[in-house]
Amino acid sequence: MRNRGFSLLELLIASAIVAILGVLAYPTYLNAVQEGVRSEAQQELLKTAVILERLYSRNGGYPDSDKFDALPTLEHYNFKYEHKNKPNGGANFTSREFLLTATPKTTSMQASDHCGELTIDHIGTQGAAENGCW
Repeated sequence: MRNRGFSLLELLIASAIVAILGVLAYPTYLNAVQEGVRSEAQQELLKTAVILERLYSRNGGYPDSDKFDALPTLEHYNFKYEHKNKPNGGANFTSREFLLTATPKTTSMQASDHCGELTIDHIGTQGAAENGCW
């Protein structure tokens, strides 16, 4: 009577096939995860831009950087707000332009994302290191 089971050669071949499939699938998986995290950062940028537009409507300008504390916090991105085009000696809420930036953290998987920094400004212009990232 013959033993029922797998031979060592069959197990090695099956293991090799699984390893090859894993090597081929991992970059696709990583790319999909990076796109999801990037999408979350884009949503946070858009939400923050809406908050700034509300402040502009109420106050006639964008707040100074040190007066704006509504920046989001995400595990994989750092966010920065810059106000621009402020008249000399102007008080708070006199800025006419802003730039929001989401920078991938160097310690996260987003550090290898080809899109790099994501930006949005006061007129809705969206930017990234490569076209097609927004």
